[in-house]
Amino acid sequence: MMSTNKFLSLDWFKETAESAIATVVANKLESLMEQDVPVEQQCHAKPYFAIKLVNDTLTVVLADGTIFSKPGATEDDYFAVQKAKTIYEIHAIVGCKDVVEDVERVKAEAERIKALHKGIQLLADIDDFTVEGNSVYLKGTSRSMPQLLVEKFIEIVNRVGNEFADHRTFEQALNEDDDFMAHKNFFMWCCLNPRAEVANELYRFLTENKFKITKQGFFVALRNVVTLHGSPELVHFVSNAYNKVKAVWKKNPDQYTIFLEDGEYKLVHDDKLEEDKTFTDTRCPECDGDGYWEDFDGDTHDCGHCNGTGEVEEYEYTETVYVDHGQKIGGLTELYLDLPNREENRFTDNWSRTFDIRIGQVVAMPKEDCNWSTQDCATAGLHFAGYTAPYVLCGDTTVMTLHNPMKVVGIGREKGRCWEYLPFMLTTVAEADQIMNDRSFDFLQLDEEYAIRELESLAEKAKEGFATESTKYEFNMPAISASEINSIVNTLSEMKAKIVNRIVTIK
Repeated sequence: MMSTNKFLSLDWFKETAESAIATVVANKLESLMEQDVPVEQQCHAKPYFAIKLVNDTLTVVLADGTIFSKPGATEDDYFAVQKAKTIYEIHAIVGCKDVVEDVERVKAEAERIKALHKGIQLLADIDDFTVEGNSVYLKGTSRSMPQLLVEKFIEIVNRVGNEFADHRTFEQALNEDDDFMAHKNFFMWCCLNPRAEVANELYRFLTENKFKITKQGFFVALRNVVTLHGSPELVHFVSNAYNKVKAVWKKNPDQYTIFLEDGEYKLVHDDKLEEDKTFTDTRCPECDGDGYWEDFDGDTHDCGHCNGTGEVEEYEYTETVYVDHGQKIGGLTELYLDLPNREENRFTDNWSRTFDIRIGQVVAMPKEDCNWSTQDCATAGLHFAGYTAPYVLCGDTTVMTLHNPMKVVGIGREKGRCWEYLPFMLTTVAEADQIMNDRSFDFLQLDEEYAIRELESLAEKAKEGFATESTKYEFNMPAISASEINSIVNTLSEMKAKIVNRIVTIK
C-alpha cells in the first residue's frame, strides 16, 4: 500500500513550492515579454516588498507578492538581499539549488521565446514565408508550421546569413542551401498529407527520435524484418556499399564493381580495374621474336632490326593490363537495382508474416485500411521507428527505410505508421546508431530515384489521399483547395529537373 507520508514529505513541499515559484516567475516574464521589456528591467526598482530575519530564518516577500523563507540564514544573507537588484539575485541567495535551476530554466525559456519572436520577424522578410501574427506559413500553403520547424528555419536562415559572402543574393544563397531545401520540401510533403494531426506532430517525432531528413524532403527511419531464407550477405554488402558511396564518399555508384575474392566481397573503383605495368624483354619488338617478317606475296625476309636472331638487348616497355580482383559479381548500381529480383533478398514482418519486403522495392498497403492513432502498437499501418526504440528488436534483421511525409498515417511516442515506405539498406541497430549520429553520412544524397517516382502523377495522388480520408472521418479535415494542391505540387516538381541534371552531371 502506498504511504500517504510521501505527500507530507519535504520533497513534496519543495516540489510544490518550486512549481509555484516557477509559475509566478513564468507568468511575470510572459507579461513583460509582451511589452518587449528587457529581462533586466522587469522588476520594481526594489525587487522585494519586505524582508525579515527572525532568529536564523530569513523571510522575503517579493514585489509580486510571492513569499518564501530560508532557514539557517545569516546576517550576510539579509544584507545581500537588501542589495539585490533583480529577483534572480534574490533566488540565488535564499533559494536552494533546485529552485535556482528552475528559475534559470524559466529565464532561458523566456529568452528563447523572445528570440523566436525576433526570428519570426526575420522569416517575414523572406519570400518563401508568410507570417500572420505568430503563425508561419510556407508561401502557397494554408497550414501553419509547427513551432519546432519554425525554430529550425530560423536557425538555418541565421546560419546562411552568416556564411554566404559572394556574388549571390541572400535569397539565392538560401535556396541553394541543401538543409533549407530539405526542410522546405519536407513541409511541402506534409501539407499534402490529409491528416493535419500527423503533419503537425511529425517533425517533433522526427526530432525527438533523431531521424534524418533527405534533400528531397523524405525522412529515414528503421524497422526490423524477418529473413525468409538464405543468407542476405550479398544484399547487405550491395545495399550498404551503394548508399555509403553516395552518402559518405559522395561518389557515383556507377563507377564501382563488386568482386568475390577468398570468400569476401570487395568494392573496386573503375580506375583500379586496369593499370599500367612495366615489363622487361629481349624479344625483338619488330618481329616479335620470330627473326623474320612476311611480305604480301607470302615471302619471308630476315628482320633487319635483330638481323634474323629474334632477340635484342634487354629493354623496358609499359602495358595497360587487367588486374585480377577475384570473381566479378557485377557493377554496383546494376546489382543494387537488381536486388528486388534476387532470391536471397526476401524478408517479411514479424507480426503478420504476410508482407513481401525486399531492399529496393516499395512496401505498401491500402491507405484506406490504415488507422490514425497515437498508439505505438496493434494499430493498422506499416510501422517504423528510430534506432532508440525497442521495436527494432522485433525480427532478425534491421532495415533502413525511406518515407514520404505525405504517406504517414499515425504518430506514437516511439513509433510511427505509414501506408508505404522504401527499404533501401540492410544494417544493424549498432550501425544505425552510429550512422544516425555521424555527420559524415550525408542523408541529403540518398533519394533521387525515389523522389522521381514520387513526383509522377503527384497531383492525382494527393487529391486521392484527401478524398480517401474524407470518406473515413467527419472531423478535423482542414480545407485545402485543388489550386493549393497544384501549387504545392508545382513547387515540389521543380526538384525533378534538378535531380535529372545532377544525375547526368555526375555520370
